[in-house]
Amino acid sequence: MCDSAAVQDVDARTLWTGTKAVCAALVAHDTDALHGLTTEELWGRAAAEELAPLVEHAVAARPLGLLGRHTILHATTPLAPYPAYVVEQQWTPAAGRPLIEDERLFTLVDRAALRAAGDTARLARLATKLAAQDAALSYVDALNAHDAAAVMALWTADFAAGGAGATPPIDDLRSAELIGSVGPRTLVLCRYDDHDETQELLWRPLDGRVLVQGLRSFRPPPA
Repeated sequence: MCDSAAVQDVDARTLWTGTKAVCAALVAHDTDALHGLTTEELWGRAAAEELAPLVEHAVAARPLGLLGRHTILHATTPLAPYPAYVVEQQWTPAAGRPLIEDERLFTLVDRAALRAAGDTARLARLATKLAAQDAALSYVDALNAHDAAAVMALWTADFAAGGAGATPPIDDLRSAELIGSVGPRTLVLCRYDDHDETQELLWRPLDGRVLVQGLRSFRPPPA
């Protein structure tokens, strides 16, 4: 009988290797290699267009973590429409090897810059994203201050009661940084003494505030 934990580790390492290959293709500006790592359905539907600025402008890329069949990577793209992107990708074992079958791009938008430019239409269009970013910045400040009460004050009652834990794990936290958002979701990179972890937070407007309704954590696979 196979060891299911060992199988999961092999799968995780395989996906990690695939994510490293995506990062290498981005930095090498190799569209063909990236296409080869993606299902034809996703490439035609979205990936060819969505990833074009990253393939053209990436100067650095690194994997951040994985969760199940999902991986995330960070790409630095100083000349693209956004200076950095975080890409979450879902993999499928198609054709006997993992291929990317879906993806989601996270970026950061500068509210002050939009206001200074008088871009009221874009401010309105990105209202949900910007509200989530603002709330996430408060969350990051609370994490960096090691203020558990302030962190928990940003949780909905449902989230707090649903197994989030009595207190957030902040004792060995060295730093926290907001690295991306899309719609009501944000990504916070947490660096602990013994590992890095990227938290994907789902935010919900409630009684005039924006609070954490859900959380997923992405980590590198075991060494």
